[in-house]
Amino acid sequence: MTTALADQIIEVAHRFSAPEYARAGGGNASYKADGILHIKPSGMALQTLTADDLVPLRIDVLLDALHSEEPVDVDPVRAAAEKARVGFYDGRRPSVEILFHAMMPEPLVLHLHPLTASALTCNLMAPELARSIFSDDAIFVEYAHPGVALARAIEEAREAYTTRTGKEPPALTLLRNNGMVVAGTTAQDVIAVVDQAMARIRAAINARPPTPPPAPSRIGNRVRPAPVLDEDERRRVADMILVAAPLLRGLLGTEGSLAVVTSDSSELVRSETRLGKPVVTDGPLTPDQIVYAGAMPCVVEPRYAPLADQIRKAVASYRVTFDRDPVIVVLPGRVAFAAGSDHAVARNALETFTDALAVARDANRLGEVRVMDADERAFIETWEAEAYRKKMAETAYRGRMQHKVAVITGAAQGFGLGIARGLADEGAHVILADLNLDLAQAEASRLVALYGPGTAMAVQVNVADEASQKQALAEVLAAYGGLDLFVSNAGIARAGSVTEQRIEDFDLVTSINYKGYFLGVRAVSPVLAAQHEVRPDLLFDIVEINSKSGLEGSNRNFAYAGSKFGGIGLTQSFALELIESGIKVNSVCPGNYLDGPLWSDSDTGLFVQYLRAGKVPGASDVDQVRAFYESKVPMVRGCLPEDVVCAVLYLVEQQYETGQALTVTGGQTMRN
Repeated sequence: MTTALADQIIEVAHRFSAPEYARAGGGNASYKADGILHIKPSGMALQTLTADDLVPLRIDVLLDALHSEEPVDVDPVRAAAEKARVGFYDGRRPSVEILFHAMMPEPLVLHLHPLTASALTCNLMAPELARSIFSDDAIFVEYAHPGVALARAIEEAREAYTTRTGKEPPALTLLRNNGMVVAGTTAQDVIAVVDQAMARIRAAINARPPTPPPAPSRIGNRVRPAPVLDEDERRRVADMILVAAPLLRGLLGTEGSLAVVTSDSSELVRSETRLGKPVVTDGPLTPDQIVYAGAMPCVVEPRYAPLADQIRKAVASYRVTFDRDPVIVVLPGRVAFAAGSDHAVARNALETFTDALAVARDANRLGEVRVMDADERAFIETWEAEAYRKKMAETAYRGRMQHKVAVITGAAQGFGLGIARGLADEGAHVILADLNLDLAQAEASRLVALYGPGTAMAVQVNVADEASQKQALAEVLAAYGGLDLFVSNAGIARAGSVTEQRIEDFDLVTSINYKGYFLGVRAVSPVLAAQHEVRPDLLFDIVEINSKSGLEGSNRNFAYAGSKFGGIGLTQSFALELIESGIKVNSVCPGNYLDGPLWSDSDTGLFVQYLRAGKVPGASDVDQVRAFYESKVPMVRGCLPEDVVCAVLYLVEQQYETGQALTVTGGQTMRN
């Protein structure tokens, strides 16, 4: 029986783990058997929950704590959890809502925060709406602080229901500004109640046409319409992100690290963040919003001053008012930003905030949205249990590039892909920028599967085209807020005799290897400089992946060698200019990556090209060409991506080096 119940609660938890029902570590699930409550640990997502994760607690001890008036030295819920624990302490803390899970007699209990249901529960008319939609099929509980107060409020509401109706309490409990609870005997029972509840509330919402919210009572805070999102407005928003995101990375970062800042300029955000909207100006809707997105957003009201000055002033004012940094920053009617230690944290905050916008929109269709009052907010903000839940959502330390954002061009394969993999393994967020978007997306997906959401993204770029470089950078800024490292890796080789090579092949090599490097630096350097301006304690990096052919001529490969020689000149020149903006510029000069597609591709690889060009005397097949090049290396092998990654990491960590060409050739090229 116990095994069956465990399987069923996990089935239910996974069924309702989508963002529509619960985000990040929100939501809760438990089952009871043989006097023991088995409940989800605090901060763990429903999506990944397993039966082995559930924390066992004695129900009798929890019920004693629920009804006890005896004071305790610590939070009573935490004290009850420690006293009720079965077995040894293994570091997992049970959900903060253990008491009402223990109090309900049904074996399965599920606590969700569905967006649809929240349109009812986060509503000034919630009791009336609950009665009209559900009649006696649901219990409505007025807002109570989480923990003991909420558990007692639910118990009292259940008892009052039975007294009034003479019936056992229904399976559905609606909690003011705190989601809904469903109890049942089987997984099928719970699933049916959730699905039916969502259908009934959604039908009520859809039956009412969208209507504007009541006019705000505060003078000067009228609701303004969002500008029409035409091409000019898109460009205007992109320009705002270009200014705001790098600045916010610096303002909201921590010692030694910038924040990751992600943004949303969707129609929902544009329409629901106008001045006068309750979620923007009045307060949060749920405890989850406070935990993950902060109680109040920082609003940058439109003025005539430059945007950067407005943002600095707004953040400074927020710190004075709330004694903390904002998580959400709103440019009303245009775009919302969220800051976090990494992309997953920032994205979760932003999506929690936009969830609240969606809830407010639907709540105003049903009646009028209700925000949490100051006392309700303060309790969540200062409750240690909720601080612990937020901490559990943050990413543990993973490596030397933790929290840094790295853009790598030509990253869908070869050295670029190897560099992306190596930096991701060291904790970086990596953006795979490549002309072959499909391949880059496939590789980014593999990295996300390995390291988690937000750790990798693909963008399309033609490095030889300035507009393409700027568009790719705009996508990076919208997702991550800026970058810490730009690796200019995209390159191409076309071998041939000086008297026979086609002009178009020479131009192609030059435009990608030489001009592409210039255009990349031209695009990213203002962003890096803006970050350094707000955080002068930090330096940022540009690393060109050059070649040993940038240090010595290459027979019948002059276009490639010439472009790489030019790249060294660009590196030294950029280094002299950009260090005053806090940007170090260096090159890595690898040896031959004999296993990479540049060399090994059966149609266009250098082995084939050199064989056709007769560059290796006496060679009759590609194996002989390969052996010839391996013999030139004292370490008797080609250069590997991990060799280059080590060099890149060295250049990033080295705080007293710029304008250098770091050779990584296995001894083949020894610089004087």
